[in-house]
Amino acid sequence: MKFYGELLVIIILLVANARILFIKNAKKDSLVMLSPLGFFLAIIQILNWGLDLVTLLTLVLSILVLLSNFHALFRYSERLYIDHYSILMKFWSVLTILLSLLLLAGTIYFKPVEYDSKKLGISENIIRYEGSFRSGFEEASNIKAANLFLSEFKPAGNQNRLEKQVILFIPDKRGDTYYYKPYLQHLAREGFIVLSADFFCSDCRWLHSIGDLKIVRRTAMVIDYLLKPQRFMMQKEFYTYNILQELAAMNKLIAQRYGEDTKIFIVTDQMATVAAQDFMSKNQERIIDIYDLASIPEYKTSGFGVIAQTDGILAMMMKVPRDKDGFYTKYMVMQTKKAIFNSKK
Repeated sequence: MKFYGELLVIIILLVANARILFIKNAKKDSLVMLSPLGFFLAIIQILNWGLDLVTLLTLVLSILVLLSNFHALFRYSERLYIDHYSILMKFWSVLTILLSLLLLAGTIYFKPVEYDSKKLGISENIIRYEGSFRSGFEEASNIKAANLFLSEFKPAGNQNRLEKQVILFIPDKRGDTYYYKPYLQHLAREGFIVLSADFFCSDCRWLHSIGDLKIVRRTAMVIDYLLKPQRFMMQKEFYTYNILQELAAMNKLIAQRYGEDTKIFIVTDQMATVAAQDFMSKNQERIIDIYDLASIPEYKTSGFGVIAQTDGILAMMMKVPRDKDGFYTKYMVMQTKKAIFNSKK
């Protein structure tokens, strides 16, 4: 959905300024209203999916289109007819048309690999919660802002491979659930209930800056790691403390949602492993075992998710080839599946 939203915004911006090529006679310039619409939709994209390179460039482009159409918007609001455009307007229009085409081509080239959950035979559900680690969490109503997003993937119908057991995935904060989604979908396809949670609570800060905001945290964490990897890795103890809070909260929510006797198999990816081990040592009656995706040699983007499918730009920066067919993602699922059944022996 993120990809198609980006395409929609870029095409709207392209049409908004390409209209100067087609107006031959005096008329009301109603297509100018596409410029504020494109800007509004670019903001919606960032609020829904967060700030990354593509959404940022789309926002910048929408601002350029909006500014270049300022006078045309004023004239349209006054119900004036347009019979020609100024040279400056034509210059900005040609520039933004070229930028739109470049951004459109880049967006298509780096298109993420997305799977239809229904075609995979699974159901996907996002449960929104509000609260804090101090007071606990409860489901948020549609009119309230949420700070915990629980993603649930499970087989359609009653095809669960293991009864009274769920797989709790703890995403690295350089990834978030979205960037692991193909892996989570295929794991659920194997007959497991898979849960992944993204917390954005005021009482659990990661960067102690504006970077803790939901829309920028993932990008801020990636930049922080790429610029200063040694300093980032030296903060493992701090990250462990935060993730322990998340694990404790998820333990309670799983008990509420699936029953007190539900067992948990934890899957981590680098950042959360120490916290999961510590949590398991104190909750052995509930935690079956732990599996760290970073232990898979073929998984070359540990800590970032399956970006060979979900973030082609970052994958290119890390010199990791695209995984269009999902070969490595499915291999990771196979290894996880082995670990789950070996834990029962």
